[in-house]
Amino acid sequence: MRLWLWAATLLVAIFMSNRSLSCVPTCGKQYDTPRGLQIHKASCKVANAPDDDLLRLQQRLAEKRDRPRKRRRLEEPVPSVPDLNSPAPQDDDVAMTFDDLILPNSEPVIQVDQPPIPPIELGRGRRTKRPTWKILERLPQVALPVLDDPQLPEPPLPAPDIESTPAIVWRTFRTTLNAFGIFREYRTTGAPPSHHPDVSLDTNDLSIHPDPSIIPPTTSRCSLAPLGGNTTILPQPSTPDDSPTSTTTLPSSDSPTSTLATPSHAPFANISVWRLMNWMWSGSEKKSGEECNKLVHEVILSPDFKPSDLEGFDVKRETLKLDLHLERDARDGWKESNVVIEVPDGKRHDLDFPDDPPIPTFPVPGLLHRSLVEVIKSVWSDPSASRFHFTPFRQFWQRDKNSGVERIHDELYSSDAFLQAHEDLQRSKPEEGCTLERVVCGLMFWSDSTHLTSFGDASLWPTYLFFGNQSKYVRGRPTSGACHHVAYIPKLPDTFHDFFVNLTKHGPSADILTHCRRELMQGVWRLLLDADFRHAYVHGIAIKCADGVLRRVFPRIFTYAADYPEKVLLATIRNLGACLCPRCIVPKSKVSELGMKRDEQQRTTGARTDSNRFRSAVQTARRAIYKLGMTVKSKSVELLLAAESWVPTCNAFSEFAQSVAAEVLPYEFNFFTMLVPDLMHEFELGVWKAVFTHLIRMLVAVGNNAIQEFNLRYRQMPTFGRFTIRRKGGNTSALKKLAARDYEDYLQCALPVFEGLFPDTGHGKAVMNLLFTLADWHACAKLRMHTDSTLHLLKSATTSLGSQLRSFAKKICTSYDTRELAGEEAARARRRIKAKQAGKAVKDGVQGKKTKKLNLSTYKLHALGDYLISIIFFGTTDSYSTQPGELEHRRVKRFYARTNKNKAQKQIARLQRREEEMRKQGQKKRVYKNLEKKHIKEHHHISPSRNFPSYLPSWLAANPADPALKDFYPKLKDHLLGRLMDPDCADTDTTYSNAQRLELVIDGNRIYRHKTLRVNYTTYDVRRGQDSMKPSNHADVMIPAFDIDPETGESASGHPYIYARIIGIFHASVLRRIPGQYPTIKSMQFLLVRWFRLDTSYHGGFDARRLHRLELLPETDPNAFGFLNPDDVIRGSHIIPGFAYGRVDDESLFYSNVWRYYYVNFFVDRDMYMRYRGLGVGHAFIKAPTYGHPEEDDIEDDSEDEGEIPTGEAEEDVEVAADGGEEDEEEDEEETAADKEGEDVEDVDGPGEDDDDDDANGENEQLLEELEGYDTL
Repeated sequence: MRLWLWAATLLVAIFMSNRSLSCVPTCGKQYDTPRGLQIHKASCKVANAPDDDLLRLQQRLAEKRDRPRKRRRLEEPVPSVPDLNSPAPQDDDVAMTFDDLILPNSEPVIQVDQPPIPPIELGRGRRTKRPTWKILERLPQVALPVLDDPQLPEPPLPAPDIESTPAIVWRTFRTTLNAFGIFREYRTTGAPPSHHPDVSLDTNDLSIHPDPSIIPPTTSRCSLAPLGGNTTILPQPSTPDDSPTSTTTLPSSDSPTSTLATPSHAPFANISVWRLMNWMWSGSEKKSGEECNKLVHEVILSPDFKPSDLEGFDVKRETLKLDLHLERDARDGWKESNVVIEVPDGKRHDLDFPDDPPIPTFPVPGLLHRSLVEVIKSVWSDPSASRFHFTPFRQFWQRDKNSGVERIHDELYSSDAFLQAHEDLQRSKPEEGCTLERVVCGLMFWSDSTHLTSFGDASLWPTYLFFGNQSKYVRGRPTSGACHHVAYIPKLPDTFHDFFVNLTKHGPSADILTHCRRELMQGVWRLLLDADFRHAYVHGIAIKCADGVLRRVFPRIFTYAADYPEKVLLATIRNLGACLCPRCIVPKSKVSELGMKRDEQQRTTGARTDSNRFRSAVQTARRAIYKLGMTVKSKSVELLLAAESWVPTCNAFSEFAQSVAAEVLPYEFNFFTMLVPDLMHEFELGVWKAVFTHLIRMLVAVGNNAIQEFNLRYRQMPTFGRFTIRRKGGNTSALKKLAARDYEDYLQCALPVFEGLFPDTGHGKAVMNLLFTLADWHACAKLRMHTDSTLHLLKSATTSLGSQLRSFAKKICTSYDTRELAGEEAARARRRIKAKQAGKAVKDGVQGKKTKKLNLSTYKLHALGDYLISIIFFGTTDSYSTQPGELEHRRVKRFYARTNKNKAQKQIARLQRREEEMRKQGQKKRVYKNLEKKHIKEHHHISPSRNFPSYLPSWLAANPADPALKDFYPKLKDHLLGRLMDPDCADTDTTYSNAQRLELVIDGNRIYRHKTLRVNYTTYDVRRGQDSMKPSNHADVMIPAFDIDPETGESASGHPYIYARIIGIFHASVLRRIPGQYPTIKSMQFLLVRWFRLDTSYHGGFDARRLHRLELLPETDPNAFGFLNPDDVIRGSHIIPGFAYGRVDDESLFYSNVWRYYYVNFFVDRDMYMRYRGLGVGHAFIKAPTYGHPEEDDIEDDSEDEGEIPTGEAEEDVEVAADGGEEDEEEDEEETAADKEGEDVEDVDGPGEDDDDDDANGENEQLLEELEGYDTL
């Protein structure tokens, strides 16, 4: 071969040396060397002139190619492979020299090793090809500017929800439709909105995983005044006699302000000291290698850092200087107060009789809190508030011209609650002589207690404040500084017991402790909702906002996120009483009627309101306790309060609402509505955890190694994403040390795990249906962006879930002897020991494992029916989820590790203040760099590295047995040629002849391997996400079907996606030699994949309530392996093995670890769920795939069922002992509830009867009609 190459090269050289080189005939110039001719042609006008004949020829060829034609007939058939197409590569083209064109040293080698392949006849005719996914997908886009003319023609809209008042002239302004069909509607009383915070957003801001090093520069015209700067006091309206005068301090126009060019270093001498102190008081409490890198790169290597500035530096002195500076500017700083509570001692205290002693009080020390008004002032004047939304709007979506307009529900500032508060504010009487723009400040509170250490009893009960004017995507990031600490709630101290003994000569009972804890919580909020806040609530606060405009800001309370025990304290209702819910008075015996029509009616008619009857009953009960000396649970008190689970404690929010009600009309504040549902505690750690635990009990009862197989399947579960699905080690059935995210993972992957574990076919089918409905409801309820269509889905899923749960509890669970798990039995024993040590009466418990039933009479199940109206009224659930607060707990735990553990709460408050101030100073001092794309806008990213080359002849020769490399070279050339010849299309079914393949040259006969493919995609909520795939991990991808119609989103084959498993990631430098054209080298990326095929004999999809089933093409199939254009990858896919069918048993297979079937997990995340629903706003339209319909007996309907609804057994009193501490979030509902309030859990009322579920198969009415009556919110 080498001799042949040498001879050929010599002949070509001799031929060229004896031949003069000429330009085109019309030019006539001749040259002796190719280099000379090349230089001449670069400037020859004759040679570069357009060739009319060539243009006409190209036009005729294009017309011929576009005409419909029959199948191309080549000479002999060869195995065909799926080929894909892509747009032109993004790499810069590199010109190739003439010598390289003459002597392609790689081509003859391949032609000798690989015998020529004759042409074939194509398998199908020519058809219209779809563009690649890279072309179909659109980048996220923010809302377009507001139209100045409100009278411009607009798309048809649904009727507005809030009627305007005749006295107010409303003007409606709308934005134009953006690329996704999204537009906004603003209602104002005058000019268009004065502030558009979303205009400055870029792709990095819309990314799910933004680059943390990119800090967008502030567009604010004002920034925080330097510490100790001059201030100006604005005049405020006259204040009532019973409230202190409220003043507003603003930065004066002539005071020095901090800018990026001249930052303020106060209280530090220079920026070098600030950088070092910022490193010291931020980040980890344990300075690790990562912290050391941070010190080097963010401090020492910073261009403004000067080592000479640190002469004489002492960290204690600088810290003391910072603390003193914060104390001088302590308007929004921490204060310590005592909370005074009234203690019932069982004696008469009638003030009309002088002999009666006064009501005893006890001061609870240690409340650390901040002024809400000062926090609002500080935040709203901060540069970070430049992206606050001051004017609410409705957001709509119109998919195309032929589609209707749907309302979008996502943020609080685009919700009905915010719009109603805004319009009520505009209707109210303005301040006398004030012409400032009036805006609503949306307050969103969160509180929960947490352990500060893994061992010991150190704990903290923080209260956090978020602002609803800020995007939830910012509030959800712990590093954004959007969470503001406003209070650290103390516990009832041990000294209270001594106080009570001295007062009554006996210790406090459980009822007394419970009552005092309620009084403590309400006393804390009376201090927070002080006179200054009431004045601001009525008259507003004049604040110069971050954009430099002076506005009057009116705070309004919208949501309070907390778990059930916290809601009980805030709503002042009895824990697990006759009426469990803090939002309605549905009795406990009816809470299992989830999804029934009468359940909706009961929620509407029985909604809790802050009525005179409620306040009067509480005041009467308090007079009986404090003045007449009755006990907290005396018969008279119970007769007044027990029917609706009221308690004899005055509600601070109710008192606040009454104090401002007359002055804020027409706005009304019903504090019960602020207690929004909590998906994490109520579903993931509530309903789903209870069902999952009971399914494990059922598997234990089944025996036959069912529980061992269950544990094995979860251990074999493939991971997905960065943290979406995590590796499950150990035995899942032990349920040890699990958080909410673990239960979420178990639900998302449950269907393949439980398949086939129950020997009874009917029971197994019912369990699979229930698991699918649970996963469907969870995915729909957790969406970050809802439309009218998805709200219909949520309502339907809620009805189906309630029906299936009742049927499952009555028909399936009763067939199994389910008993406590080993962990439950051990926990019960520990609780008994703990109760005995505390000196409590302990009943004789059941020896061995107790019988366990699935309890449906719980608040957490009842709460699932409130999600629909909460989303409509307050926005999606992630806006008021408890998860951001749980993440903020990590911060206070980090603070605690830096304290000396002596009066840790004060030290935590001081550390929080330091970090917050350093963050604000850092925003002003940061030298902002230009936004780096970081490949976010690109469809995908593969490294251009050439560190791992593969020389094709040697590589193919070294792996002759690998079926993936069979016909590798001709398939690769066909794939690359198809992409070069038709770069805008996704697929080509052409197998090229040897002559055509010779036109393609792979530079050096080398391809370059890569480890990672990163694919960026636009999510359903118009954000930018990213999936990372490797051949060794997360290797499965999804692409659009080749026959999908981009206009209709329909696929002729019925399923719009194709699935593949990545075997290798490569790129190569190639050129195509075309006569008459100058060749260029292009870098082309490609994937070597193994294809899946859809099992069409299996019914999958939402109608069938099953996942879609796949199988890998057999190795012997000629189409099993092929090449894929990375431009056509939508994103990664979570493909789970079909564990019930086992692996393929064939020792001759090269790839042995292959399962017989696989399942497409479209519940893996919310974006994947919406791709199969086909309703994503940010998705290119693809019609949702459906295969078959569920059989009639698969649809669980309890309309004809009679009997008792299982309520579970009453727990022993010892199991809910009131410790006053904080339990882990994994504890049962009864335990956590009693833990905070200190009240014994009452036994579940008698079993209720399951009446006809008359709406299980009824006709679906319109959503607005079904929600009629919820106006009480």
